[in-house]
Amino acid sequence: MLKRIFSRMSVGLIVTNAVRLVLILGFISAFFRGRDLAMAFCIFAFVSTFTPRLLNKFGIKTGSEVQITIILVIYGALFLGEVRGAFANLWWWDILLKTIATIALSFIGLTVVLVLEEHEHLNSSPFMVVTLAFALSFTLGAIWEVLEFSLDNIFGFGLQQIGTGVVAIDLIITGASALFVSSLGYIYKKKGLINPMSGLIVGLMRKNPKLLNSEKKYDDEKIKSLISSGEGVKLEFKSSLRTNLHTNSTDKNIENSILKTIVAYLNTDGGTLIVGVNDNGDILGLDKDAFVSDDKLKLHLNNMIKNAIGPHFMHFVNYELFEIESKKILKIECISSNKRVFLKDNGVEEFYIRNGPSTIKLNGNSLIDYINNRFD
Repeated sequence: MLKRIFSRMSVGLIVTNAVRLVLILGFISAFFRGRDLAMAFCIFAFVSTFTPRLLNKFGIKTGSEVQITIILVIYGALFLGEVRGAFANLWWWDILLKTIATIALSFIGLTVVLVLEEHEHLNSSPFMVVTLAFALSFTLGAIWEVLEFSLDNIFGFGLQQIGTGVVAIDLIITGASALFVSSLGYIYKKKGLINPMSGLIVGLMRKNPKLLNSEKKYDDEKIKSLISSGEGVKLEFKSSLRTNLHTNSTDKNIENSILKTIVAYLNTDGGTLIVGVNDNGDILGLDKDAFVSDDKLKLHLNNMIKNAIGPHFMHFVNYELFEIESKKILKIECISSNKRVFLKDNGVEEFYIRNGPSTIKLNGNSLIDYINNRFD
């Protein structure tokens, strides 16, 4: 009987239910010991375990990463709730905890801004982009201070009396953390030496294009304007997805050419690939690829990326079919990856980057140097 029940439950659900049980026991223990703050953390953490299900009700997709993060936050809340109180008289301990927390919030703010910029919702200089990231990061930290203040006044916890007990100092720490993370973002935008984006936040936003309002179709004029701008560092055209237009037959080399460009974008600063347009900017469409439906075409591209690049990089690639001049065109957008990406070709892994408007292969010392500077 028990075996049948557990077989129907995922590992994530089993772990989550175990955490809920621990939280219930923790609440009971805190209640009898009169620890109001610990009771509040237990209630908050218990409610938080239902967040993924609640988000799914509103059409926001979450993955196992979100579930794991919530569990870690629960542990951190309980642990820091106990330890923070135990070290209430050590001012430096509270500053350390606040610095770590505000740096994490700052990375969230920076990631959101950079993803919006990658999706063309922002169009400004690197300085203005990271300035906006600083403002958003500082706002998140300030909201956290407001939350602590509200808990103190509603429940009488005294969170802001622990450690320094000075809100101004907490805001200075928040500002310094936001400035530090935003500076990393500026270096990334100007030189591309590091990628400071949070993979978790990028993945969540990629799974939910409505958060970016990116499900709205491009209009004809915007697509034509993009194509007329010509190929460049972040824009490349491909005539077809899988068909050699000279032989009118399926050709793996055509698919590999597209995959190489995708890998190069992921390993560099991202970019856009438009399939169904030749090098001169002439719109050819995708009829030659002979897919029976749009869904089959998308499934084929999805399998191409999963098999040759890896399913864990799918969140960094977004593709959309649209019609212009009665011809279907595929637009593939790639966000810069925070991990090195290899193309698997016949059991061999190859590494590509963008160099100006071209895709080039790196190996040997140049590959090692690039990975060390770009990712490590």
